[in-house]
Amino acid sequence: MVKIAAAVLPAVVAAREHWAVIVAGSNSYSNYRHQADACHAYQIAKTKGVPEDHIIMMAYDDIANSPSNPFPGQLFNKPDPTGPGYDVYAGCNIDYKGGDVTPQKFMDVMTGVAATSSGKKLASTSEDNVFVFFSDHGAPGLIAFPGSAGTLHKAELQSTFQTMSDNKMFNKLTFYLETCESGSMFEDMAIPGIYALSASNPSESSWGSYCGSEAKVNGKSVNSCLGDLFSVSWMEDADAVDTTAESLEENFQTVKTATDRSQVMQWGDVTYTADKMSEFIGNLDPSLKASASVERKGSVNARQIDLQRLYTMYSAATTSAERLQIGQELQQELQQQLAVDQIHESFLALVFPGDDAKQEAMRTEKAKPSLLDCESRVHRAFEAHAAPHYTVNSGFALQFHQIVVNVCAEFAQANGPISQLETAVKDACSSGIIV
Repeated sequence: MVKIAAAVLPAVVAAREHWAVIVAGSNSYSNYRHQADACHAYQIAKTKGVPEDHIIMMAYDDIANSPSNPFPGQLFNKPDPTGPGYDVYAGCNIDYKGGDVTPQKFMDVMTGVAATSSGKKLASTSEDNVFVFFSDHGAPGLIAFPGSAGTLHKAELQSTFQTMSDNKMFNKLTFYLETCESGSMFEDMAIPGIYALSASNPSESSWGSYCGSEAKVNGKSVNSCLGDLFSVSWMEDADAVDTTAESLEENFQTVKTATDRSQVMQWGDVTYTADKMSEFIGNLDPSLKASASVERKGSVNARQIDLQRLYTMYSAATTSAERLQIGQELQQELQQQLAVDQIHESFLALVFPGDDAKQEAMRTEKAKPSLLDCESRVHRAFEAHAAPHYTVNSGFALQFHQIVVNVCAEFAQANGPISQLETAVKDACSSGIIV
């Protein structure tokens, strides 16, 4: 037998594959934009060449067929006032719906351990590139999930990344995050091969786009924001350009300029921003042939969208029946928002009784989210006890999570028991709500 030296054998290199994980992390018609964003991202990945069995999609899926939707079975991420629009829901194959859209399921999908009948989970290798897009509500150090599904903390997200890295599940991973305070999820992240783009800096809101009178398709108002400003900025760019020619850095600069209401930021491993977008979202078709870009005037702060949406609908109502129905919803939203303020004021008064200066500091400071146990436990206490009064993970309510982060940081310095904060939440929520 003739022995052949190993050195003369050709190297076997596995072909690089593209994988995508796309998530809409909210539900209810007022959050139309998140599922429209996600389905648009799905269409981009599919059209540009990411195999559908390599695209994993999570969305509650209650918008397209909502009774509030004037276009049953359709979703639009861009207005087309006089034309048919581009339906991003058609062919948007959702793998995880309803109660399956949870933080744990997301982490299981990302780390390749999700147990499903379809087996849909990341099966990427060290040779593959992974693209992740997530559109949702957020707060300092957390991302919300639909309804009572809970939240994903910054530490849990970065631990997921570390597990993926340890298990050699990617060559490079790029993550685009659309939430308020989205930059806070990537602070202090130093995992080689992971690059992220956030819609906002760690302490500001993101913005809805194509809202109010701009949210029209074929002469009808959709009565909800069609997209988010950061999301539509990167996706409309991806629709229009040859992704083999545009780098991650060029995309960042374009999106940063277009997203003119919040500070788009880069995070993590920025050593490969010269790589082309095609390395992550494919390159088969340079355009989805969507309608031409329009000037975006209808941008609304994500914290104000729920109230602004109902006010716009009330102002546009033409009958007494419409005004009565929408007016009641508007009053309910105002009552919920007032309850958020009142409960957090009561919480601070219980934690720091008689100390006005400390209470004011807790309202205004910007402590970094870094205490997983305290921040998660106190937030879960709000989810458990404030639910009768307001939607805890709504865009409006989540802006108050900075108070939780600040109080946890203060208590950590004093070695205070977290159980005391949980009790204060319970007591604040059970006290009389004057709204």
